[in-house]
Amino acid sequence: MSFSIAILLSSCGGADNRKSTRKVSTKVHDRKAYALGEEHAANLLKSADDEDSVQEGLLDIRARISNIESNLGRQSAADYERGFTDYVRKNCDSLARIIF
Repeated sequence: MSFSIAILLSSCGGADNRKSTRKVSTKVHDRKAYALGEEHAANLLKSADDEDSVQEGLLDIRARISNIESNLGRQSAADYERGFTDYVRKNCDSLARIIF
């Protein structure tokens, strides 16, 4: 399970372009995006009954990150992802060790 999830996360990166290489702040600027990332992490953890549901959820998260970056910018996407990862690390350390 851990190998397939790691491959899934690493293979879902976006295209290499100028937008994705712009630096983003390490501080959270978009609190709404961060909170949404936390909410989606909580939903994933509630519904993650098996490896397939985790993989499907992670694909959905990657798609959301890409969509947020396209519509709101790289900082908002980074804040969303940070909210997601922070929540998983705080609430499911066993899964966090596998996917991060």
